[in-house]
Amino acid sequence: MTGRRGYRGYISSRPVGGDRVPQAVQNLVVRDFARRRGLDFLLSATEYVMPGSYLMLEQVVDELPAIAGAILYSMVQLPEGRARRLGLLRRALASGAVLYAALEDLRLADEDDLRRWEDIALVRQALPRCPRSLASSAMPVDVHNVNKL
Repeated sequence: MTGRRGYRGYISSRPVGGDRVPQAVQNLVVRDFARRRGLDFLLSATEYVMPGSYLMLEQVVDELPAIAGAILYSMVQLPEGRARRLGLLRRALASGAVLYAALEDLRLADEDDLRRWEDIALVRQALPRCPRSLASSAMPVDVHNVNKL
C-alpha cells in the first residue's frame, strides 16, 4: 500500500436499514471514525437516492487501488443481493485496500473478515423472517422438570 493515502467516505441519501439518517450525521460518524483511528479522511461519496442504485459505491470500489481504503457509514449500505455484495467486497479485498463500516466498527482486510461481514449480512436478512414471539401452540415447558426434555 506504499504511496496510497486516504480513506474515502461513503454515505447514502436514502434510508439506511429502514431509518432516515441525515447525510450530515452520516458524515460526522464517518469522519469521527477516521479521526479516532488516525486515518486520513477523504471527502465522502454520496449514493444516489434511487432504490437499488450503487453507482457511487461502484466508483469508490474502483478507486480503491489508488487510495488506502474506504469508510462506509454502515455495512447495511451494501447491496442486499448476495452475489453483488460479495462481488463488491471481493473487489475491495483484491485492491489491497481496507474497507471499514463505521457504525458497526468492522474492518474488511482479509478473507476471515469477509466471512464475518457476510455472516452478519445473512443474519440481518434472516431476522425479519424469525418469530417475534412464542406461538400459543408451542409445546409447553415445565420449568420444574427441564431435565426430562
